Amino acid sequence: MSVPTSTFSGHLDALAARWPDATLLIDQDQRIGAAQLRARSRALAAGLARIGVRPGHRVAVWLPNCAAWVESFLACAHLGALVLAVNTRFRALEVADILGRGQADWLVFWPGFKGIDFQGILDGVAPGQLTRLQGVVALTAADEACPAAIAGKPAHRYADLLATDTPPPAPHGNAGVLCFTTSGTTSKPKFVLHDQQTLLRHGAAVAQAFGYGDDSCVLASAPFCGAFGFATLVGGLAQGVPVVCAPVFNAAESAQAVARHAVTHTYANNEALVGMMQAAPPGAFASARLFGFASFTPALDNMLDLAREAGVPLTGLYGSSELIALVAGQPRDPAEGDVSARHQPGGTLIYPDARVRARDPESGQVLPHGQSGEIEILSPSLMQGYLDNPEATGNAVTDDGYFKTGDLGYTLTPRQFVFQTRMGDSLRLSGFLVNPVEIEQVVETLPGVRACQVVGATRQGKIVPYAFVLLHEGATADPEGWAAACKAAMAGFKAPAGFAVLDAFPSVESANSVKIQKHRLRDMADAMLSDPSQPPAP
Repeated sequence: MSVPTSTFSGHLDALAARWPDATLLIDQDQRIGAAQLRARSRALAAGLARIGVRPGHRVAVWLPNCAAWVESFLACAHLGALVLAVNTRFRALEVADILGRGQADWLVFWPGFKGIDFQGILDGVAPGQLTRLQGVVALTAADEACPAAIAGKPAHRYADLLATDTPPPAPHGNAGVLCFTTSGTTSKPKFVLHDQQTLLRHGAAVAQAFGYGDDSCVLASAPFCGAFGFATLVGGLAQGVPVVCAPVFNAAESAQAVARHAVTHTYANNEALVGMMQAAPPGAFASARLFGFASFTPALDNMLDLAREAGVPLTGLYGSSELIALVAGQPRDPAEGDVSARHQPGGTLIYPDARVRARDPESGQVLPHGQSGEIEILSPSLMQGYLDNPEATGNAVTDDGYFKTGDLGYTLTPRQFVFQTRMGDSLRLSGFLVNPVEIEQVVETLPGVRACQVVGATRQGKIVPYAFVLLHEGATADPEGWAAACKAAMAGFKAPAGFAVLDAFPSVESANSVKIQKHRLRDMADAMLSDPSQPPAP
């Protein structure tokens, strides 16, 4: 599980020396070997140093999954600069927040990507958010003009930096190198800081835990800018096996890539995996050894059936920005834990010395196995902390070093657990801690209901469940009938106190998926219960 060095530069040196021609990246079917990736990332490091990037500088990387993302990260690691990972889905307000609160010194982006008006987005960023920004690096095509300045800052062509003929500075030692941003579903995103050694060690642990061999090939289905996608990348880099990436995820094209490159492993949210399996022709996944899923969206009833039909070994996963994704996966071997939980999110922690426990959020007592509470995890993959936010860092970690995940779940062993939902989404009803998914699954069986989200709302000083639903096309609402059916199927305190029909659930983009904003639904439910005559206002 150990890696020979504590820095990415040292690790890349070792890979290039041992297997110079071994493919490390497949970018839109273009293979990039270890020696080539080393040469390109070092040349970029020299170019970045030439324009003024220094150790400790913060470099916002606003790129999709492509070789340039990996090269930029490795170049910054070599220089001792810190990468602020920016989701390409972000727009002006979100980019401004990262550039401003993250105190970015530099920005790397792809002006022509997907026809997105990056220039326009940057023009929408308030000048006050760019005071620390020294310059931008634009990934442009050879025949594409690069302006002298963008957002009033000097602009440099990525290709020109790669062509720098001077050697890069000596490699920097281990230091903070990557910041993920939390999803910001309930508050402003926090910047989660990890150092090189922790990331490399985690990659080696992922490769070992999920069974990478010399013939393995990994498909990057999630963006590198998020913990899920980066864990996929660093696991491949640690083992020295190919990582297949594409700037845009497409289910059908991803399924084709699995067959074309004999992909053995991939990890994605459950919705993406379902899309891939639905799009794949028979036999397309013959090379698959493990497809892992995380439940970013409500469980999909047909996922397991599709996996069986496609011959895909499917396993539930768990991770977070703070602990890095793929920190746990449900076991397939009884020696690793209870295999009956295989298709549930959560898993056995991949580090032998890692531990998990569940704590009652009201009493503060650590709970016995099988009882739901807030999941706390002790793991070597823990972040250095939240960037520039020591107070939040202190609040996130217990005195004995466990990270307070904010997730509801229960333990099976000291190393295995099942994730149920976010703690902020759990409900305390009549003294019982209830997972809203339990109620949602019942509501989704009712006539006309396509999807459901349940939140806790206040009625006469008491927390009650409230259901928001999406209807099948042509269906009509039947709140009275739905209420009667719920009361017949569940304990009375679990039956929704009301139903509201929406066209869509309010949501926010994250690196891994689109996440439903439950806090907005709670505000809407409170308003509806206080004045039922008013329609829901998203």
